Amino acid sequence: TMAELWSFPRCTRTFRQVTRAHSCGTGDLEAMLEKKPGARAALFLKLEKTVIRWPGVEIVYKNRYALFRTTRIFADLVFMKDALRLAILLDRDARDPIFFKVQKMSSRRVAQVTLIRSAAELRAARDYFKAAYRFSRVE
Repeated sequence: TMAELWSFPRCTRTFRQVTRAHSCGTGDLEAMLEKKPGARAALFLKLEKTVIRWPGVEIVYKNRYALFRTTRIFADLVFMKDALRLAILLDRDARDPIFFKVQKMSSRRVAQVTLIRSAAELRAARDYFKAAYRFSRVE
């Protein structure tokens, strides 16, 4: 519930855990995309364009990865040599062949990992990404 949320005084980012360890700020999109191959950068920007419109979403940009969060991380993306590695945190095992790795994170969170190399693969992951976002909002 909203009463359980905590904001870090210096950067005002909101967290579910009091005194959550973090880096203040959300990084820099341009710096993250610098020297990234154009095709992968374009796929990332396509995903970002959709996600940034969802209420309460914050994207944290670091050297070669991005974290997608509300008050909880619901996905992370890493720029790899030949693909984008996307880990989506759901409340269940999706049992979909697009995911090459599934890892139970807790009794209520399961990470599903896929590789994105094309717009078609991005579209295949979109509904799961949206489900993870929704789960992060109601969890």
